[in-house]
Amino acid sequence: MLKTINRMKRDEKGFTLVELLIVVAIIAILAAIAIPQFAQYRQKAAASSAAGSVTAGISQLNALYADTGTTTTKTITVGTTTETLNLNTTTGAVTLTVGAYTVKGLAVTCSYTSGVITCT
Repeated sequence: MLKTINRMKRDEKGFTLVELLIVVAIIAILAAIAIPQFAQYRQKAAASSAAGSVTAGISQLNALYADTGTTTTKTITVGTTTETLNLNTTTGAVTLTVGAYTVKGLAVTCSYTSGVITCT
């Protein structure tokens, strides 16, 4: 009896094909869930980066106009795109010239309406 148990222990080396296939299937399922989520996170990060750049530019333009009383345009860089911000001194509204940017290799579109920046 003891010899049979020892022989069985020596013969059991590695994993069976079924066990390996189950592990591969689990990894495939997890990858199918994770990859689209990762792409969405990258897009959201690029949109947040663009919104931050535009927000900073608008704040700088307003500060320049408050200091000088004459500066009504400001050129900023959003991702790899150069953007010109224009300040309407009558209404105080800022407009974007381009609105479409490439940030971290992803296309981002921003709009500025009623003091709210929206980037997607």
